Amino acid sequence: MPDSKFDREKIHRPDKDKSPSQDSQIREVDDVIIQVTQAFCHNGHNLVMNQEELFDGAPGISLLVSDGQSEGEVILSPYHGDHRRRGKQDFDDGTKLTVSCPVCREKLRELSPCTCDQGGMLVKLYLTPDLNEDHVVALCDVWGCHRSKVFDQAQLLSAYVVK
Repeated sequence: MPDSKFDREKIHRPDKDKSPSQDSQIREVDDVIIQVTQAFCHNGHNLVMNQEELFDGAPGISLLVSDGQSEGEVILSPYHGDHRRRGKQDFDDGTKLTVSCPVCREKLRELSPCTCDQGGMLVKLYLTPDLNEDHVVALCDVWGCHRSKVFDQAQLLSAYVVK
Protein backbone atom coordinates (compact mmCIF):
# COMPACT_ATOMS: atom_id res chain seq x y z
CA MET A 1 0.00 0.00 0.00
CA PRO A 2 1.60 3.32 -1.06
CA ASP A 3 2.28 5.78 1.75
CA SER A 4 1.07 8.73 -0.32
CA LYS A 5 -2.58 7.99 0.59
CA PHE A 6 -2.01 8.71 4.26
CA ASP A 7 -1.24 11.88 6.17
CA ARG A 8 0.77 10.01 8.79
CA GLU A 9 1.23 13.17 10.86
CA LYS A 10 -2.50 13.21 11.64
CA ILE A 11 -2.79 9.55 12.63
CA HIS A 12 -2.25 9.17 16.36
CA ARG A 13 -1.46 5.76 17.87
CA PRO A 14 -1.18 6.46 21.63
CA ASP A 15 0.58 3.15 22.30
CA LYS A 16 2.38 2.05 19.14
CA ASP A 17 3.67 -1.04 20.94
CA LYS A 18 0.12 -2.28 21.61
CA SER A 19 -1.18 -4.65 18.95
CA PRO A 20 -4.89 -5.00 18.23
CA SER A 21 -6.68 -7.76 20.09
CA GLN A 22 -7.77 -10.94 18.34
CA ASP A 23 -11.42 -10.08 19.06
CA SER A 24 -11.48 -6.97 16.89
CA GLN A 25 -9.95 -8.65 13.81
CA ILE A 26 -8.06 -5.40 13.14
CA ARG A 27 -4.97 -5.94 10.98
CA GLU A 28 -1.83 -3.88 11.52
CA VAL A 29 -0.36 -2.87 8.18
CA ASP A 30 2.63 -1.18 9.81
CA ASP A 31 3.40 0.77 13.00
CA VAL A 32 0.88 3.50 12.05
CA ILE A 33 -1.70 2.12 9.62
CA ILE A 34 -4.39 -0.37 10.63
CA GLN A 35 -7.05 -2.09 8.51
CA VAL A 36 -10.64 -2.73 9.60
CA THR A 37 -11.52 -6.22 8.34
CA GLN A 38 -15.06 -6.35 9.75
CA ALA A 39 -17.51 -3.71 10.99
CA PHE A 40 -21.09 -4.25 12.13
CA CYS A 41 -24.18 -2.11 12.58
CA HIS A 42 -26.11 -2.44 15.86
CA ASN A 43 -28.26 -5.15 14.21
CA GLY A 44 -25.21 -7.26 13.40
CA HIS A 45 -24.91 -6.68 9.64
CA ASN A 46 -21.28 -6.82 8.47
CA LEU A 47 -20.61 -3.63 6.49
CA VAL A 48 -17.29 -4.86 5.08
CA MET A 49 -19.12 -6.75 2.38
CA ASN A 50 -18.65 -5.15 -1.03
CA GLN A 51 -16.24 -7.40 -2.93
CA GLU A 52 -16.54 -5.29 -6.10
CA GLU A 53 -15.17 -2.01 -4.71
CA LEU A 54 -11.72 -2.88 -3.39
CA PHE A 55 -9.06 -0.67 -1.86
CA ASP A 56 -5.60 -2.13 -2.46
CA GLY A 57 -7.26 -5.53 -2.71
CA ALA A 58 -9.38 -5.18 0.44
CA PRO A 59 -13.16 -4.61 0.64
CA GLY A 60 -14.30 -1.26 2.00
CA ILE A 61 -16.88 -0.29 4.60
CA SER A 62 -20.35 0.23 3.06
CA LEU A 63 -22.62 2.91 4.50
CA LEU A 64 -25.92 4.44 3.43
CA VAL A 65 -25.79 8.25 3.65
CA SER A 66 -28.48 10.89 3.23
CA ASP A 67 -28.75 14.65 3.53
CA GLY A 68 -32.57 14.49 3.61
CA GLN A 69 -32.92 15.14 -0.12
CA SER A 70 -30.63 12.58 -1.65
CA GLU A 71 -29.22 9.27 -0.47
CA GLY A 72 -26.85 6.61 -1.68
CA GLU A 73 -24.23 4.08 -0.72
CA VAL A 74 -20.69 5.21 0.07
CA ILE A 75 -17.86 2.73 0.45
CA LEU A 76 -15.01 3.91 2.68
CA SER A 77 -11.47 2.62 2.57
CA PRO A 78 -10.90 0.05 5.35
CA TYR A 79 -7.50 1.61 6.12
CA HIS A 80 -7.68 4.10 9.00
CA GLY A 81 -6.41 7.46 7.73
CA ASP A 82 -7.02 6.69 4.03
CA HIS A 83 -9.77 9.07 2.86
CA ARG A 84 -10.60 7.32 -0.39
CA ARG A 85 -14.26 6.55 -0.89
CA ARG A 86 -16.41 5.23 -3.68
CA GLY A 87 -20.09 5.44 -4.54
CA LYS A 88 -22.24 8.51 -3.90
CA GLN A 89 -20.04 11.55 -3.41
CA ASP A 90 -22.01 14.60 -4.48
CA PHE A 91 -22.46 16.17 -1.04
CA ASP A 92 -20.85 19.51 -0.25
CA ASP A 93 -18.16 19.52 2.43
CA GLY A 94 -19.73 20.43 5.77
CA THR A 95 -23.09 18.77 5.00
CA LYS A 96 -24.49 16.92 8.02
CA LEU A 97 -25.63 13.46 7.00
CA THR A 98 -27.70 10.64 8.35
CA VAL A 99 -25.44 7.57 8.31
CA SER A 100 -27.24 4.22 8.18
CA CYS A 101 -26.67 0.54 7.60
CA PRO A 102 -27.24 -0.26 3.90
CA VAL A 103 -28.78 -3.63 4.83
CA CYS A 104 -31.39 -2.76 7.49
CA ARG A 105 -31.40 0.99 6.71
CA GLU A 106 -31.36 1.87 10.42
CA LYS A 107 -29.46 4.96 11.49
CA LEU A 108 -26.14 4.13 13.14
CA ARG A 109 -25.93 4.85 16.85
CA GLU A 110 -24.06 7.90 18.09
CA LEU A 111 -21.00 7.65 20.29
CA SER A 112 -20.17 11.28 21.09
CA PRO A 113 -19.96 14.76 19.59
CA CYS A 114 -17.19 15.32 17.06
CA THR A 115 -14.73 18.14 17.61
CA CYS A 116 -15.34 19.52 14.11
CA ASP A 117 -16.76 23.01 13.59
CA GLN A 118 -19.90 21.71 11.83
CA GLY A 119 -21.55 20.15 14.91
CA GLY A 120 -21.00 16.59 13.79
CA MET A 121 -21.53 13.45 15.80
CA LEU A 122 -19.30 10.40 15.86
CA VAL A 123 -21.36 7.37 14.83
CA LYS A 124 -20.17 3.92 15.75
CA LEU A 125 -19.52 0.68 13.99
CA TYR A 126 -18.84 -2.41 16.06
CA LEU A 127 -15.71 -4.42 15.32
CA THR A 128 -17.04 -7.71 16.71
CA PRO A 129 -20.10 -9.78 15.71
CA ASP A 130 -21.29 -9.77 19.33
CA LEU A 131 -21.43 -5.92 19.18
CA ASN A 132 -18.95 -5.45 22.01
CA GLU A 133 -18.84 -1.77 23.06
CA ASP A 134 -15.11 -2.13 23.81
CA HIS A 135 -14.31 -2.61 20.11
CA VAL A 136 -15.69 0.18 17.90
CA VAL A 137 -14.85 2.52 15.06
CA ALA A 138 -16.22 6.06 15.33
CA LEU A 139 -16.79 8.20 12.22
CA CYS A 140 -18.03 11.79 11.94
CA ASP A 141 -21.42 12.24 10.23
CA VAL A 142 -20.34 15.47 8.48
CA TRP A 143 -19.28 15.05 4.85
CA GLY A 144 -15.63 16.03 4.49
CA CYS A 145 -14.76 15.70 8.19
CA HIS A 146 -12.13 13.00 8.47
CA ARG A 147 -12.03 12.80 12.26
CA SER A 148 -12.31 9.19 13.33
CA LYS A 149 -11.25 6.86 16.11
CA VAL A 150 -10.67 3.16 16.54
CA PHE A 151 -11.17 1.64 19.99
CA ASP A 152 -9.91 -1.83 20.89
CA GLN A 153 -10.48 -3.31 24.35
CA ALA A 154 -11.99 0.06 25.39
CA GLN A 155 -8.64 1.75 24.69
CA LEU A 156 -7.98 4.26 21.94
CA LEU A 157 -5.97 2.33 19.35
CA SER A 158 -5.85 4.96 16.61
CA ALA A 159 -7.26 8.44 15.97
CA TYR A 160 -7.22 10.72 12.96
CA VAL A 161 -6.59 14.10 14.53
CA VAL A 162 -7.17 17.47 12.86
CA LYS A 163 -5.75 20.43 14.74
